[in-house]
Amino acid sequence: MLIIKDILLQLLFVIVPVLLYRNVWLGRSTSNKMSIKSSMVIVCSSISVIFAMSFPVQLSNGMEYDLRSIPIIITILYAGYIPGILTILVMFIVRIVLGGDGVLVTILGTMVYAIIPFLLVNRWYGYSLRKKLGLVLLIGCLKQLSIIGGGMVVLIWRGFPSSIINNYLEPLVEIGYLALIVQGAAVYFIEFIRESHIIRKQIERSEKLNLISELAASVAHEVRNPLTVVRGFVQLLREETNPKNVEYIRLVLNELDRAEFIISDYLNLAKPHSETLELLEIAHTVKEVTAIMSSYSVMNRVEIACETEPGLFVESNAVKLKQALMNLMKNGIESMGQGGLLHVTVRAAGKYHVISIMDEGEGMTPEQIEQIGLPFYSTKEKGTGLGLMVTCRIIEAMQGTIHFQSQQGHGTQVTIQLPAVYMTGKGEEHGQRSRGVGATLT
Repeated sequence: MLIIKDILLQLLFVIVPVLLYRNVWLGRSTSNKMSIKSSMVIVCSSISVIFAMSFPVQLSNGMEYDLRSIPIIITILYAGYIPGILTILVMFIVRIVLGGDGVLVTILGTMVYAIIPFLLVNRWYGYSLRKKLGLVLLIGCLKQLSIIGGGMVVLIWRGFPSSIINNYLEPLVEIGYLALIVQGAAVYFIEFIRESHIIRKQIERSEKLNLISELAASVAHEVRNPLTVVRGFVQLLREETNPKNVEYIRLVLNELDRAEFIISDYLNLAKPHSETLELLEIAHTVKEVTAIMSSYSVMNRVEIACETEPGLFVESNAVKLKQALMNLMKNGIESMGQGGLLHVTVRAAGKYHVISIMDEGEGMTPEQIEQIGLPFYSTKEKGTGLGLMVTCRIIEAMQGTIHFQSQQGHGTQVTIQLPAVYMTGKGEEHGQRSRGVGATLT
């Protein structure tokens, strides 16, 4: 009965940080710098480790066992290098303070089973759930082997016979199975929480986009017609009015053009989701857009460097893809008020072809990146946010993804992934077909 109480306590110490994952870890900056979120992760993980070590499971052979390794492994995989290292240091300090035999074995064993999580940090979020469970169970087995191996070394060094060694290690092996189950369950629950969080965010974004689409469909045409009439009469007045008023009329026409541009963005949102797609070579399309934007970049003292790989094909809509790329390049150019370099690259990446647009502008905070693509959100003083919103919808309609990575003072990088199309035969033609929206914005 006593051992069951100890096991339940250990489970409590492990599961509480997992339940706090949604509020403490989700949305954490992916940078390797310390932040409030990272500090909270370290505190929660360290408390879990300390309590697990302070109230270990008392095995029948007199040995003690705890699940401190599970918070450590999860912290490394989901929070990164710095929180993982600091949590391990807290564990070492507590272990040294508690004293007793096996301090050196604990340090060496931790160094053994922590190697794999540290190697997987940068790729962890890209793995499937099945692969994550397999890897975390592998790490758990390695951890268990290091514990058993360390225990054997200590017992042999003390001169115990093999029969006594077996009696000592058998309960350790049995409870090790429980540790593997708990470790796998913890990762499963975290992934379930992450997936629920992502789905909720996508639903919220979809509801906002649908709201704007409905608004655009009902209002845009009605507003556009009177604007066209007003613009026509203003142009007639410009020809007959006093020369002193020409500047005022020019300002009126500019504002009418701006209103027309905003309404056009609304109409783009209100159009049907299905698009006619054709086979395009990305390098050719990107070079065309770069040539179109060259005059605008020169006006803003920005140089565009373009690196492309030839022979990369995607199934896309040429006009819409150009519109999306022009919006992103325009934003990058405008973000560099003092001039700079806009770096555009095209490369193959397995099942996808990747277009990267990187500027040297002011950059954005993680909070600003979170709002990108939402209605009426823009970091520009006179921006409406509709251009970037339309861009995201265009990429989604092409079954692609768009990702923004930025840091204040160090510019912004936009990465677009489009499903790759590989030519299978010499006689294959550039076909067209209709397809609906179904991609995910990350």
